[in-house]
This record gives sequence, C-alpha cells and structure tokens, in this order.
Amino acid sequence: MGCDDMQGGAKARLVIADSHEIVREGIAARLENSCPIEVVGQAADGYSTIKACRQTTPDLLLMDLCLTRPTGIETLTKLRYTLPDMGIVVLSSDAKVADAFTVLGLGAIGFMPKQAKGADFVNAIRAAVSGYTSMPSDYIAEFVSLRRNVSRTGNSYGLSPRELEVLEACASGQRTKEVAERFNISVRTVETHRNAIYRKTDCHDLQELYRTLQTG
Repeated sequence: MGCDDMQGGAKARLVIADSHEIVREGIAARLENSCPIEVVGQAADGYSTIKACRQTTPDLLLMDLCLTRPTGIETLTKLRYTLPDMGIVVLSSDAKVADAFTVLGLGAIGFMPKQAKGADFVNAIRAAVSGYTSMPSDYIAEFVSLRRNVSRTGNSYGLSPRELEVLEACASGQRTKEVAERFNISVRTVETHRNAIYRKTDCHDLQELYRTLQTG
C-alpha cells in the first residue's frame, strides 16, 4: 500500500534525525508537500532519536548515518530491537555501497545519499511505507558483489582471516607489540595488516568497525 493509498487518508508518522536543523526542516517540508506524511518528531543525535521514536512510535524513521551520542549504527541497532515494526531509512553524506550493505543487514529498509534529489527522497519514503527496500539503482551491481564476498570471506569489506584477527585484537585494546606476540608475527606485519584494514574499510575507528561487523 503506497503513500497515496493509505486507508482512510491516514498519514504515515515520521521522525527525522539529522544533526543539522536546516536539513531536517527541508526534508520535512518536501515530504509533507509531496506525500501523506506527518512529521511527528525531529532529533539531532542518537539519544534524542531513540527518545523521540519511543515517545511517538512512528511508522518510519529517516536518519543520518553520521549521528553521534550514540552513533548511527548503534542507534539503528537499538531501535531495530525495541521498535521492530518501525521502518528505518538511512541517509549518508559520504554514501558507500558497503554502508548500504551494513545498514540493510541490520534491518534498515532503505539507504540514500544525502545528495539525492528531492524526488528520490519521496520515492524512498513511498517504498518504505509500502514495506519495500530501496537504494540507488547504481549500487545494485556492487551490492550483489558484496553479498558474494560475504559468503566467501564472512565480511563485506573483504578482510582476510588474519586481518579479522588483528582487528579483533586491536579493537579489544591490545597494543601493537601485544598483538604481534599473540600471533607470533612482527610489529611491522601488524602495522601492515592494520593499514590494510584502514584502506579496505575507509574507517579509522577500529572499535566501531569491529562492533559493526559483530552486529552485522
């Protein structure tokens, strides 16, 4: 059932979460003018997003992946558990197919670059109201490739088994020398593995990366 076909003309209840007020207001105005949507809450960080969703129990959440306190991934995970019937569409200003793969795997039903056209936002919300998953069409080929890679390696970034071991050790707080001793490799080899992890994932927070792989 699409936005225009909701029973009795009912509007889908939406919370918008983004750290920038002007972005939230712009999205709200466009959606309310283009689709039967009622914006019932806005939030600027992870904590206020969780609070707004629990208080208003919306049909949909449109949230920026770059939320803080807690992070967008942590916010998504918490809400997916506490409000399983709420649809979540994720936005990203630095959108990558690997991010789409991660958030959809965590239960989001849509992923969009924040640079998308207004019509794309409307289409994504229409799809979410109807219960369909959406992402940019030019992501599909790489998305399928990532799925195959996960089947082969167990992670969407193509990390090797040794890189996953080094990631786990570093994320647990072990120093480079301790990691080297644990796996009986040189300090230089540990640094090489760590640099490869940074390069493949485009992430420099190993603890956050490890939590993402664990929840995914």
